[in-house]
Amino acid sequence: MTELGTYLKEQRETLGISLEQIQSTTKIQKRYILAIEEGDYKQLPGAFYARAFIKTYAEALGLDVDEVFATYKRDLPEPEAQPVVELSRRATYSKSTAPKKSVAKRWIPNIIIIALIFAIGVALYYGFQAFQDGDGTKTATPKQSEVTIDEGDAPSEEADAPAAEEPKEEPAKKEEPVKKETKKPLAVKTTVGQDITYEVPADGTMSVSIRIKKDASPSPFVGVRDTSLEGQALAPDHINASDPNPIVVKNAKTDVIRIRIGSIKGIDRILVNNQELKLNRSLLVQNIYLKKVATP
Repeated sequence: MTELGTYLKEQRETLGISLEQIQSTTKIQKRYILAIEEGDYKQLPGAFYARAFIKTYAEALGLDVDEVFATYKRDLPEPEAQPVVELSRRATYSKSTAPKKSVAKRWIPNIIIIALIFAIGVALYYGFQAFQDGDGTKTATPKQSEVTIDEGDAPSEEADAPAAEEPKEEPAKKEEPVKKETKKPLAVKTTVGQDITYEVPADGTMSVSIRIKKDASPSPFVGVRDTSLEGQALAPDHINASDPNPIVVKNAKTDVIRIRIGSIKGIDRILVNNQELKLNRSLLVQNIYLKKVATP
């Protein structure tokens, strides 16, 4: 057994995740996961797959893959050397040796294009001339006969004067809707290792909604319990993408809720009593404690 395999196994058991759950999350067969924990890389289908499986396994546990690879570099299988392939004479065939097209064949398309352009130009010219000739043959429209108006029949100045315009009523200005004040996200109160505490102003119960990113890979582990890991589960554990999303807890009557998250990068947001938490993204694995305090 290698130090890397022992480390991964200890992290899995600390999170309380079974081999079956890891197999469901990573899509890696259980026998390959056991081979990684035991350091028996001969059971895996090659060094390339072994390194890829270890990377996926570490991500599923919410670990920093670069840090794991750097710390346990000597336990990782060496990548396989790629064979050198010699190019055949057919592949190295130079373009300069390819038969060149004759000058006549290269110019034929250009000559055809020039001839088409010339023909189109001639057709447009004759069409324009025909249009002008047609306009010249049109008969002039007869002028309207002049009409004399008797002075006695002339309209009075009062009749010619335009009617006074009635004053237009200005449209009433629409009142702009009053913008509702948005609550600021709840900030972290204290941080001790992986334990992060938020104080939630509430006089009654607490309701929680945890939304997981749809494209999170691997899907994070999320467990919600009353007060501590040994307390009563308030919602089913989220292990893979097929589990319910979002995770919802309604009207919990406890004073402290504990949320265990295996990979914070897969969490979109967390709401407590419809108020968002300002998440700390620097810790992959977290124990988030929601402590109820009296409203001011």
